[in-house]
Amino acid sequence: MVEQKSERKFHFLGVLLGIAVDNLGTLISTSLIGGIYFANRPVDEQDVSVIYSNVGLLLLLLVIGLFWSFLGGFIAAKVAKRAEYFNSAIIGVIGAAIGFDSMLTNHSIPLWYELIGFVVIVPVSLLGGFLALKRKKAPLK
Repeated sequence: MVEQKSERKFHFLGVLLGIAVDNLGTLISTSLIGGIYFANRPVDEQDVSVIYSNVGLLLLLLVIGLFWSFLGGFIAAKVAKRAEYFNSAIIGVIGAAIGFDSMLTNHSIPLWYELIGFVVIVPVSLLGGFLALKRKKAPLK
């Protein structure tokens, strides 16, 4: 009987870098947007709740957050160089877990916003893994 060498799927550094890119990129981007939004005026709790009623701003923040999840999935897959879908999916699953926790604990954020993010974050991070895999298989010119 021939023993097959089992290939490890999980790539710690790839996933760690993907999570860092996703979370730090989202944090920095939303901080910059918040800084611009609240420029030259003190911020109180009531002002922050106004953000949650601004649909356009919420959609912008959602797209930016999902972009970082896409990039995190791409980085995880690119660094891993193996099991690209698995490693990029981990980024989405961790993001979904963070979103689920937010749904349970932060009731000031609109539910539609939380649900959209929760449902699409894994496919978006997988799309990053798909792109990394496609670029890996592309012939060099």
